[in-house]
Amino acid sequence: MQFDYLFTMDNPGNTRSYRELLDMATEQIVHLDESGFGTLWQGEHHFGGEGFEINPNPILAGAYVAGITKRLRIGTGAVTPPFWHPLRLAEDLALLDQMSRGRLDIGVARGIQRREFTNFYPAADRGADEQRNWRFFLEQMEILKKAWTQEAFSHQGEFWTFPAPGIPDGATWYPRNPLWRAEDGEYIAMSIIPKPYQKPYPSLWNLLDKTPGFVTSAQERMNVITWLRSREGLREVMDAYQGALTETLGRPAARGEGVSLMRMVYVAETDEQAEADTRELINALYSYVGGVRPRGMFANPGEKLTDEEQTGEWWKFLYPREHLFIGSPDTVRAQIKNLQDEYGVPRLVLWSWIPGLDQEQVMRSNRLFAEEIMPHFPEAAPEPVRPEMPAGFGPLTGD
Repeated sequence: MQFDYLFTMDNPGNTRSYRELLDMATEQIVHLDESGFGTLWQGEHHFGGEGFEINPNPILAGAYVAGITKRLRIGTGAVTPPFWHPLRLAEDLALLDQMSRGRLDIGVARGIQRREFTNFYPAADRGADEQRNWRFFLEQMEILKKAWTQEAFSHQGEFWTFPAPGIPDGATWYPRNPLWRAEDGEYIAMSIIPKPYQKPYPSLWNLLDKTPGFVTSAQERMNVITWLRSREGLREVMDAYQGALTETLGRPAARGEGVSLMRMVYVAETDEQAEADTRELINALYSYVGGVRPRGMFANPGEKLTDEEQTGEWWKFLYPREHLFIGSPDTVRAQIKNLQDEYGVPRLVLWSWIPGLDQEQVMRSNRLFAEEIMPHFPEAAPEPVRPEMPAGFGPLTGD
C-alpha cells in the first residue's frame, strides 16, 4: 500500500509568519522523504485571509520540494486549470517534471470557491454554470495533452484558439519550419518547450467526489483522489469508476485500481490522547470547510440528516462515518486494514498537518505512523493508470 501526504499550509488566526510555516513544512518533508512516503500532494487556493489553505502555487512549491528530497514524488494536489492560462500551465508542469527527473504526479481539480473563479477566469465559474465549468476544464486538459505530445500543435475550441489566427511568425530570420510557419509566413502551430520528462506525460489525478466525475475521469484515463465520501459512500463511486475504467482500458480493471482515498489522519500513543489533541481543531476546520461543502456531502448515501446532525458537533458527525482516522497506532491501523479489505484501496493520502497542531505534535504523529503502521502494509501499490501512448509517438524537440 502506498501512503501519500497532503499539505494545505494552514495558519488559523494568522499566528505564524509564512516563513515559519515553510520551515515547519521543510522538517516534515525531509522526514516524509526518509520514511518511505510516496507522493507529497500540495493544493492550490487563493485569497485565504482566514488562514486556511494558503498555498497559492503547488508547482513552484513542488520545485522547492524537488530540491530538498531524493525519492519523494511531487504531486500537485491539486492545481486548478481554470485558474491558469493553459499554455503557461503546460510549460510549468513540464519544466517541473524535468527538474525533478520524472517525479511529478499531476493532480488537477475544477475549483470550488467562487471568489477564486470570479477573479481569475469568470467564464469558468463553477457556481454560475457547472456544465460550462466541466467543458472549460476538459478543453484545458485537451490542450495540455496536445502541448506535451505533439511537435507542434494547434487548437480550436469553445474557449481557446491557438495560435491566434492571422499572426505572422516573427522568427523570419530562422529557416521556415512547415510545421508551424505557413508559406505566407502565418504562424499556424506552436511548440511547447520543454516536454515532460515522463513519456508521454506524468500520470493524471482528478480530485473529485461525485459519481459522474468518476466516470468521466476513467474515460479520460485519469486516476482519482476522493475525500468527501463516507466509507459507505465509497462503494457507489468506486463501482462506477471501475466499470468505466474497464471499458476504457479494454480489460478488467482491478478493484481499487486508479483510486486514492484522502483522510484526516492523526496518531498518538492512545485514543484518548489523539482525540484530546484534535477534537476541537477538527471542529474548527470543518466549520470553515462546511462553508463551501455542505454537511450532506459527508453523509452516507440516502441518509436523511436530523436537525442535530445538521448543526451539531462536526467530530460527532464525521467519526462514525469514518472520515477521521484518529487514534492510537492499533486503532488507525485497524481502520486502514478494514478499508483495504472492503474496497481494495491501494493508496491513502494523509491529511495530518491539522490546522492548529504544533510542530511537535505533527512530527510525533508522522513518526508513529511511519514506524508502527506503515510496516504492516508492505505490499507495493499497483502502478497508476497511465496515459495512452499516442500513435507514432517518438522523440520530440524539448524532450
